[in-house]
Amino acid sequence: MSTRPRRLAARKTPLVIELSDSDEDGTVASKDNDDYRPTETRTRFVDRAAATAASGATASRKRFPSTKNASALSDAPAAKKRRTKEDKENEPSPSNGATEATAEEPLPPAQEVDGAAPSTTSATTTTGRSSFWERRKVWNIHELLAETEHIQPTAARNIVQLFENENTIPFICRYRRDLVDHITPERLRDIRNTYTEIVDLRKKAENIVHQLERENVLNTEIREELMCAKTNEELEFLYAPYKPASKGTLAERAKALGLQEYADCLLYGTAPKVELSAIVDRNNADLASEEQVLAGICNIIIHNISKNTNVLEELRRLQNVHRIMLKCSKAKATTSKVTTSKSTAGNGIADKKLDSSKFENYFNFLADVKSTKPHQTLAINRGEKHKFLSVKVETNSYLKNDLTRFISEQYMSQGLNYPLRREVFSRALEECFTKKLQPLLCRQVRAELKEKATRASIEVFGKNLKQLLLMSPLKGERILGIDPGYTNGCKLALISETADVLETGVIYPHGRQANRKGAEQKLIQLLSKYNVRIIALGNGTACRDTEMWLSSLFQAGILDSQSIRYSMVNENGASIYSCSDVATKEFPNMDRNEISAVSIARRLNDPLSEYVKIEPRHLGVGMYQHDVKEKTLTETLNDVVSECVSYVGVDLNTASLSVLKHIAGLSEKKAEKIIEHRIQKGPFQSRKDLLAVRSIGDKTYVQCAGFVRIEPLSVGGKVKNPLDCTWVHPESYKVAEAVIQECELKLSDIGKPRFRERIKQLAMTASKVEQLAQQHKLPTERVKFVLDALQRELLQDYRADLDKRPLFKQGLTRLEDLSLGDVVTGAVTNVTHFGAFVDIGVERDGLIHKSHMNNCELSIGDRIIASVLKVDMQRRQLGLRLENMLEETDTSFTLKTE
Repeated sequence: MSTRPRRLAARKTPLVIELSDSDEDGTVASKDNDDYRPTETRTRFVDRAAATAASGATASRKRFPSTKNASALSDAPAAKKRRTKEDKENEPSPSNGATEATAEEPLPPAQEVDGAAPSTTSATTTTGRSSFWERRKVWNIHELLAETEHIQPTAARNIVQLFENENTIPFICRYRRDLVDHITPERLRDIRNTYTEIVDLRKKAENIVHQLERENVLNTEIREELMCAKTNEELEFLYAPYKPASKGTLAERAKALGLQEYADCLLYGTAPKVELSAIVDRNNADLASEEQVLAGICNIIIHNISKNTNVLEELRRLQNVHRIMLKCSKAKATTSKVTTSKSTAGNGIADKKLDSSKFENYFNFLADVKSTKPHQTLAINRGEKHKFLSVKVETNSYLKNDLTRFISEQYMSQGLNYPLRREVFSRALEECFTKKLQPLLCRQVRAELKEKATRASIEVFGKNLKQLLLMSPLKGERILGIDPGYTNGCKLALISETADVLETGVIYPHGRQANRKGAEQKLIQLLSKYNVRIIALGNGTACRDTEMWLSSLFQAGILDSQSIRYSMVNENGASIYSCSDVATKEFPNMDRNEISAVSIARRLNDPLSEYVKIEPRHLGVGMYQHDVKEKTLTETLNDVVSECVSYVGVDLNTASLSVLKHIAGLSEKKAEKIIEHRIQKGPFQSRKDLLAVRSIGDKTYVQCAGFVRIEPLSVGGKVKNPLDCTWVHPESYKVAEAVIQECELKLSDIGKPRFRERIKQLAMTASKVEQLAQQHKLPTERVKFVLDALQRELLQDYRADLDKRPLFKQGLTRLEDLSLGDVVTGAVTNVTHFGAFVDIGVERDGLIHKSHMNNCELSIGDRIIASVLKVDMQRRQLGLRLENMLEETDTSFTLKTE
């Protein structure tokens, strides 16, 4: 007997619905490339119950049948039992707008042949959908994107076209923002991820359609149903009945024994009645007793119920309706408090020791899955992986009762009713819930929690990385970088105002080889010789001991507190960078330990130029980022780096490969070609010269041209076209020239105070702006952007708008010196969903829990005033409460005009 569910078209006039509810005529071809719509017909058979009706009457399908649809069912070949008013009132009502569905009318095998007489008792496997599915339409990509991300349809259509044409996010957000309703880069990145998922969903649906087509299972109805699925879950639900089971499953073994027919008769109540004694075969070891026969039949029924799409849909609905709890406890198998673990995501992070004390908050944890926070999910998953925690998903009895009642109505409300059928169905249903449906529910809950937490972790890392990359550079200062250490000493590297290395060395103020006197002398000698006033101290191993040593030098008067300052610098990834090919090419003859010190000093000089040399995931400003899939995290972080580098912009003639490859539209190979052209042909005289570089075509040029500039110093002091120094894109040069002519100015005046003032006056005259837009047939927003760009100072660093400056110190307070209520100042070093970490000048960063943030949002680099809430000397932890912000900062990629 076939294992595939039988599907038939209705014999009489079917219910007709439109495939699209848009205003356009469905017969008109879509303008975009997403035109996958059935062309054979504009109708679909939406009610499979009607396919079984001999009279062809259309039967209404309700999840919970009531007297309202009794008349609609009266013409059906097997009318269902009418329910009393009291029964109807006691029936649970669907919530969350879920539509209702009924048990299916049985479809007899004889009906597969046209003209066969209908039967009211025989049935076969069915996966009929509820009325909710009947109103589905084959969607366009932009329609589903607008629905999923809650954006305007016009903006969604534009976004899809922009992505299809390979436009980058920085280019869209700066030069096409009028087309996408001024969406921020972060929001657009989320929308792009959704767009990618939708495209993949469409491809997956098409692959399934082609597969079913090859297996001769497909008809128009099934094809449309699959193409209407809006999520991977829906698609899996719809495909489940057609997916062949593994040959080794209990159900497949039972089918191989010939029990399929008997199982169908018992499940759907078809004639004749089943007698177990008649099936027993003493010559077959697997059918030698009634119990073995019963177990085999139950296995087939369990499989059929667990694959029924109505059941899966109801399970999903009940999951959202009922309260489901996540329970954690201390794992009994834990024998030691410390375990050594490798990177949980296989992303190359060094082994770390995990202490069970880190998971104490979850040794007796119980929370509703709807209120479980992302950081809690990530911590629980990590604790479970390392066998510190035991995790369970608990459901209440109401969910089980509702689901079993629904399944019973689906099958037992029709067909023959006799004791054996009731006994077999009850046993199979209980086992199905225990072995199939409940584990499936738990997997779905855990998978959703993990997906939500993963998104949150990536979001936090991306936001923090952006803040770190956009820290203000410290120009015009010589800087001494210190990479602290014990055994190998503290590595020193002194750089010039232009980040060139002047001198390197090693001192030993700590450890067995400690020589504090010699370390003091060498440090003072370097500072005096090169007139250095700034020290960049890495925040890695031995950093607090080194900071205390520096503080003692200030207190003793050895270092002048009036002129010399130091700043803590994030040294994550410095060691990895020092061993990389990039560092080897840049410093072929330098010791790798000293390269780390150079990197630390340069991170203070120009954070963006130095951090881009390191893979973002090594920068350590995230929340459980090591538990996230490396590919997903890397893609997002690379996007953030590209956004930051593009918005800050680079000089085309001086940019390094590490920076240039992150410009929107460029890749490492294209950046290499640009540098190669620069070496062979000399400096670029204009942006347009980029088109002469091999591998740089028109499309690449459009994407990158607005983010590279030609600085006067790199071409001998004079630029051919001063617009090449601005944010104005070459495509808008004619508009910019018209604006300058309108103001009676010259191109050579760009950036001068008088020039900027005149442009500002023009920008305030709405009628003239509108006139320019009409004259050049451009959106008004596009013209306004040109005016904003012309009002900026020439070659002004975008990071100056953000004002994220490093925090300088001249001393260190010990943790022991703090007491409750003390008021301290500091800078935010990391932000997570549960709080923010702040460097207040003690040996450990303090944590401001989100409940103590006074509804403020903090970002990396923010200066704050906080009060001490907790000092835990045993665990070396510090709790703070936010009192005030020292200064407001803006991190949005918007132009600031005076």
